[in-house]
Amino acid sequence: MAPTAAAAAVAALSDDLLREVFLLLPTAADLVRASLACKPFLHAARNAAFLRRFRRLHGPLLLGCLVHHADRPSPVFVPSSPAAAAAAARAGGDFSLSFLPRGGWLGGGGGAPWRFLDCRNGRVLLKNRGTQELAVADPLARSCVSLPPPPTARAVGYGLVADDGDSSVFRVFCIAQDGAGDGDGGVSSETRAMVLSSGELSWADVAVHPHRPNLAASRAMQANGSLYWTLEGGASMVALSTTTNEFSVLELPPPLRQLSFDVVEKGEEYGGGDGPLYLLTMRGFCVEVWACAEDGAGELTWTQVEKSVRFHKAMATLQHDSVEMYHHELDVVGVVAGVLFLRQWNCLLSIDLETMKLRKLSDEDCSSALIYPYAMPWPPSFLNPTDHSAICNFLDY
Repeated sequence: MAPTAAAAAVAALSDDLLREVFLLLPTAADLVRASLACKPFLHAARNAAFLRRFRRLHGPLLLGCLVHHADRPSPVFVPSSPAAAAAAARAGGDFSLSFLPRGGWLGGGGGAPWRFLDCRNGRVLLKNRGTQELAVADPLARSCVSLPPPPTARAVGYGLVADDGDSSVFRVFCIAQDGAGDGDGGVSSETRAMVLSSGELSWADVAVHPHRPNLAASRAMQANGSLYWTLEGGASMVALSTTTNEFSVLELPPPLRQLSFDVVEKGEEYGGGDGPLYLLTMRGFCVEVWACAEDGAGELTWTQVEKSVRFHKAMATLQHDSVEMYHHELDVVGVVAGVLFLRQWNCLLSIDLETMKLRKLSDEDCSSALIYPYAMPWPPSFLNPTDHSAICNFLDY
């Protein structure tokens, strides 16, 4: 076909039709290569709604975990596989976060003033222990957005929501419980939620819960358009919808009340918050998936929908221990891109949920480390619908 005929054929395809074709591409890397073929392909791909659909269907590119050991001055990156290690090396990021404001991770002093709060879509949410200011950092781009501290004396939970269709857009949620018992003269027993958006960089109250549930010392979980925090005692968790800004409390099934878990989404149809809520945990050295749904009377019911083979002997063999010596509880770190991350006392492990392949990720003692699964930021900068400089640079090229 002559070049002019090929160009005419491409021009005859609508953006909507091109996007439906792009959804059939197997990986994000294939989408990147296709969008670079010509300007019409790039124009069709640079659409936030389409990119969100593509991300839900294909998932992120998993790189590994950000790990901060208690006895080390700065965080380290632990790749999830040799391919992920090569991808991270090509990206050339700064996982020690030396680019943070006020002297980097160490702050120019003897102790690290920054601490991890959350990690989503290649972005890391951190808090400065001294100034209380927040920061959203991108280790691969070596960039950082400084945020004002939330207007509260007692922040009990944070969550970072990063847009899957526009990588420059994010929101930070803060759960606060000011008032009675805090020494500020207040008598309120309420819990309130505040949000800060990347577009305004100022805090606003968005929700109030009439009680003060005790959030356990755990990070926010995220699925189906909501943030979740487990409550002390493990019998329930509090949910905050990031679309309706409403609080709710969900009772957990008895088998999960003493276990760590993560909430997960299943497929594109569950990306908008209308599908069932799924919990993934490790019980009896088996991976279990539980689904939550409302019955006809409006009550929540939990059902175990999947269960894997036992990993007891495989884990013992991997660490060269006898099965009898291997009785430490499993801690679910998180689930990202179809990979379950676990901590078995001092060892960091992963299980590919498609192949059920078990992998030991680090020989370092991780018993007291903070661990956050890390995926490549999405979308790539030149596909970002609001990054005009990136698209201009591409078109000039």
